Amino acid sequence: MTTERTASLINLPAVGTVEKAGLIVTALLAGINYLIGSKELAVGTAAGGLLFTANFMAIRFLVNAIIGKAHTKGFGIFAFVLKMVVFLGLVAAMFVFAKFDLFGFFIGVTGVVIVIIGVSLKGSKDGTL
Repeated sequence: MTTERTASLINLPAVGTVEKAGLIVTALLAGINYLIGSKELAVGTAAGGLLFTANFMAIRFLVNAIIGKAHTKGFGIFAFVLKMVVFLGLVAAMFVFAKFDLFGFFIGVTGVVIVIIGVSLKGSKDGTL
């Protein structure tokens, strides 16, 4: 016997169009940068695209949990702030300790942003991104 709260967590969304397309675009951009000869730029592009896609998935997960009334609104706000702190910490650690290429990182992030805009403009049949 499942409660409403448990049922809303069981019905988690599958990987959507944005995530699939974002990973494909990230792989293409990183591959092109690597073939051009800039390994550092390719690694930065892959890191930016993967991190931003993970961020989008986390936002989608939290929104679905809040809409599904799995948690209170106060917890939802706390979860969003915590998610943002974690991702900002990851980005800071990437640049401070791993020395990722800044331009490559922004190329990866921009690629995923363009995918999100494109999928949003295209529209989807089931109302999700």
